[in-house]
Amino acid sequence: MVKPTNIEIKKFNDLDFDIFAQMVGVYFIEDLEETLNHNPPIGMCKAMTQAAKDGIIHLDLLHLDDTAIGFIMYQVDSPESNWCEKEGYGFIREMYIRKDHRKQGYGKVLVAHAENELKKLSVPYIYLTSSNDDFWLGVGYVETGEVCEKNSLGILIKQP
Repeated sequence: MVKPTNIEIKKFNDLDFDIFAQMVGVYFIEDLEETLNHNPPIGMCKAMTQAAKDGIIHLDLLHLDDTAIGFIMYQVDSPESNWCEKEGYGFIREMYIRKDHRKQGYGKVLVAHAENELKKLSVPYIYLTSSNDDFWLGVGYVETGEVCEKNSLGILIKQP
C-alpha cells in the first residue's frame, strides 16, 4: 500500500529532464514494445516537455522519497495538441510507473491526481486508449466499443 508521506507529485521542470527521458525510453521499449532510434528518446522528450511548458499538455512526475518513479501526461483535447480525438474531453495520454514499483498503488495515485486536475478544468469526460484494460477498468473506466484511429487501441472513458 502507498504511504502518503513518502510520495509527491510534481509538475515537470527542466531538472527532471534526464530521468524523464530515461523513463520514456524504458516505457516505449519495454511496455509499448516500440523500436526507438535513440534511447533515451531525447527529441521526443523535448517535444513532450515543450508542449507542457506551452500549456498544451500537463506532465507530472511521481516522486517516492525524492526519486522519480513514474509520470503521467494528460490534457484537455484541443486542436492545438498533436492528438485531439475528442475535443473538450480530458485525455490521459501516457502513464508510466517503474516496474519495480508496480502493483503498489502508485498508478492509482497518479490517475486520481490527473482526474482531479482535469475535473478542475470542467471536462465532461476523461478518456484514454490502452492495451492494459484490466488496470483501467479497475480504476473505473469503461470500454466504449470505439477504436482510436491513431493507434488502433480501444477507447475507455470515465466521468470525473
